[in-house]
Amino acid sequence: MNKKITISYKAFFIMAAVYLALPVIIFFLGYLKLVYGIILTLAMAASLVLAIRDCARDPDGGLVKSKEVQFPVKFLVIGAVVAVVLTILNGVGELVWGPYDHAFRRAILDDLIDYKWPIIYDPATQTDPYVKAIMNLNGPQGFVYYFTYWMPAAVIGKLFGFAAGNTMLILWNSMGIFITFIGMSIYLKRATYASMVMLICFSGLDVIPYLIDSVKHYEAWFWIEGWVSHISYISNFNSLENVYHQAVPCYIIITMILLAKNNRNLGFTAGMIFAYSPWVTIGMIVPALTRMLCPDLKAKTAKKRITSIFSVNNLLMPVLLLFIFGMFYSAKSDSVHDRGFVWDYYGSIPVFLLVYVLFIILEVLPSFVFVVGREKKNPMLWAAVFMLLICPLYKMTESNDFTMRVSMPALFIMCIFMTQTVSEYTLEDIEIAAKRKPKRKLKENIRMALFALVLIGMSYIAYYMTTAIYSATFFGDYEEWPHDDIVSFGNVAGPAYADKIQDQFFVEDPENTFFFKYLAS
Repeated sequence: MNKKITISYKAFFIMAAVYLALPVIIFFLGYLKLVYGIILTLAMAASLVLAIRDCARDPDGGLVKSKEVQFPVKFLVIGAVVAVVLTILNGVGELVWGPYDHAFRRAILDDLIDYKWPIIYDPATQTDPYVKAIMNLNGPQGFVYYFTYWMPAAVIGKLFGFAAGNTMLILWNSMGIFITFIGMSIYLKRATYASMVMLICFSGLDVIPYLIDSVKHYEAWFWIEGWVSHISYISNFNSLENVYHQAVPCYIIITMILLAKNNRNLGFTAGMIFAYSPWVTIGMIVPALTRMLCPDLKAKTAKKRITSIFSVNNLLMPVLLLFIFGMFYSAKSDSVHDRGFVWDYYGSIPVFLLVYVLFIILEVLPSFVFVVGREKKNPMLWAAVFMLLICPLYKMTESNDFTMRVSMPALFIMCIFMTQTVSEYTLEDIEIAAKRKPKRKLKENIRMALFALVLIGMSYIAYYMTTAIYSATFFGDYEEWPHDDIVSFGNVAGPAYADKIQDQFFVEDPENTFFFKYLAS
């Protein structure tokens, strides 16, 4: 356990790139006509080879010594255990109680295992008369959703049964979290448990309005991270629980972008997110473009700068992914009904501005204050801040997925920068601070105390949700576990979810859509 294993940046890049590419390749081979699937798989493999070849080169193309971090075996074992425990606690595999969204998560895996790809549902298989009445389906229904993340688990499930597929999903998600731990530590240049702490605990200070509401309820409070109407930023823990299929790929990609040594592969890296989430893709554009133009990634000559930006890997796979998944997602083009500028929902710009300022103060300012001193010259900080300032201005969907999911890349950039701050407060740093002059020592102690308070406040969401999950799982504080409420979209167990299933997952007359008519197998 005291031995150390060296993991280089290149080794991390290979792990991360293969992890992201494999589900996409399965989608290509399983969902598309064979000839298209083979061509796209070969294109992905070629891009992967190019990315691995170039990942450790400097902006001018020369080989550079890859960053290497010594990871104690103990750290790796604890990281693997934490990843598995966090995965199960977040409800992946539905071994513990999970909130409303897990009914959909279980049904997605069920149907990917049980149905022939691409999935097309026959309305006649809906046996519940109330479901039939609500959906009022006319003809076959295509299944369209960003389910790429489940593909490895679905393949195992088709071969060995649902239990094996569900186990694979748990392992796959745990692998993604573990890879993120490794990448964060490489970015910080040392194996630090701060990566685990902040990945779990990073959040805004939602605890403050929660405590205020506990004393005196106010009308706008809806839930712990929805303390104002129409706007909410979601903690890492909550994202890993409800939208792990979007969060894990996002976290890996942001870590890869921050670690990039040149900009020849950033299109390949960032573009991969479109296969996992159209929402997160919107939020990935500004950070990816900013990183591509960062001074440390610029070649010395103008010619090399241009050829690097317009490299094969910055163009080929992003264009192909945009086309294939764009056609797939656009087959369901009518699922977003509620959209517009947020101030229109408040009915008063002054009221919106007041809410907006309070929101930014509690959700963005706490982390910004503790990272700006170190990162003020880092364009990635300002890219993240820019995204976090503009996301609350627009709304899409009733619960505003735009704000919740588009903000995810920027929030994780802030999370990694906060991790750096946590890792700095080691025993050695405290001992150094203790030797400083009294006036400076007092200033450092105040800063550390404030940082500790902010970290405790951020951690409250993870604590709150963990206690809720534990209580519901082992003491039955909730009457039912929602993951059995749907079972299959092809035969919905009850009417409670029928409207949302039809609205979000079904495409009527799929054979007349471009994807199902020309691309699907």
